[in-house]
Amino acid sequence: MNYTLQSCDESSYPSISNLCWVGSHPYEGLFVSINQIFQGQPIDENKRYQLVLSAVGVCFENVPNLLVLEPQICDTSNGFLYRNCETGEEVVFFFALQDPIDNVLKIDGTCDCWELQGPGSPATVILYDNYSECDTCENCKTELCENGERTIGTAVVVELPDPPPPDRGFDKCCYNNLVLADLSDIDPYKNDFNGFFFKRQTPNSTVNFILIRLSDASEYNLNDATYGDFIDFGGNQTDLSYYVVDWRKVLSLLGVGGYQIKKELTIAGVTVDIFSNTFNLQEFSIDIADKTVRFDSYMNGKLINIDTDFSNSGYKTSLRVPGFFGRGDYSYEEDRISQRDYKFKQNTVNRSTEYQYQAELLPECITSELWDFLLFGDEIQISDYNKNNHSYKYDRISVKLEDNGGTEFSSLTRNANINLTFSNRIENNRKTNC
Repeated sequence: MNYTLQSCDESSYPSISNLCWVGSHPYEGLFVSINQIFQGQPIDENKRYQLVLSAVGVCFENVPNLLVLEPQICDTSNGFLYRNCETGEEVVFFFALQDPIDNVLKIDGTCDCWELQGPGSPATVILYDNYSECDTCENCKTELCENGERTIGTAVVVELPDPPPPDRGFDKCCYNNLVLADLSDIDPYKNDFNGFFFKRQTPNSTVNFILIRLSDASEYNLNDATYGDFIDFGGNQTDLSYYVVDWRKVLSLLGVGGYQIKKELTIAGVTVDIFSNTFNLQEFSIDIADKTVRFDSYMNGKLINIDTDFSNSGYKTSLRVPGFFGRGDYSYEEDRISQRDYKFKQNTVNRSTEYQYQAELLPECITSELWDFLLFGDEIQISDYNKNNHSYKYDRISVKLEDNGGTEFSSLTRNANINLTFSNRIENNRKTNC
């Protein structure tokens, strides 16, 4: 039979005609390169030919050794360079039918995902599926590759939230989780707020904050400024999202009553709902607020125990608890300079103040929030609402924790009594003669 090696690029290298082969050549019609030194020319796989059957006639030389090429096409100029999402290996692929529409693809019949880098050559023909990003492609592997070869890979270990303790209700321990708001006055002293946050462990984790009105079980999405302040992932911290409920807004739109906050979480494909304590929202009055203290905590830095970074996040929360704050105990320090006439001249006088916070019969869900979170705040402000307090000036006093005076537990109740000592965070009660 008479064959022609038809050149894919006549301007660079010519076709070779009148080649002989006994019978039909097994590579007839395929795209090949010459796999031997032929007619004085060295092996060059970049010279592509198609082996074409010619009219029967005189032939002068046998068909040389051939190498079947991929892709089975002449023009390989539209190859694309891809990098393996796991190993980093780079390969050029050619798309004989249609160029890819997304940045990531998965090769049919394998578990490999590849991310587009740019044009490249020489190319290899593949069949593939499109994906928008590596994470999306990687997540489908469990379905696609249940059987077959296994490769070593890495995984991110995620932790699901611990299940909440049995809900026995605050009424079982005679505790009123009170929050107050005043529609006629925007004074922060009269308007409470509570923050709720979620730190994602993987980029595809999600959270929805939901306000639940317990009187009719109605739900309200917390994803804008309607009921407070919403910060999504990437707002202040890449992996931190939070909502600070402004109870004044809730009171204005929904009224007094019982409320809960639900966090609808998706973690590594698993859906989990986490519910807050029950809040009893009431309109502010001196009588209702009596015998309570409010802690405001402004969080910054990273809490190692829960692996959450609040740095520059602006996150804040508060906690209204029963108890008494005050009993300011003043101490003075005077610095004097001795002069040559044996008289002492006053240099400076400093006054520091210690305050006591005392509370009785707090349930564990309240003490743990105080001890494990609020007291770690970069700034802590305390307000007292007791009618019998010596001073009515304890309005968001900036303090620092000095001492734990001892926690009292009883064999007759699960609740605890706590005693904490604070001092002024800013010590500027000072006189100087310098």
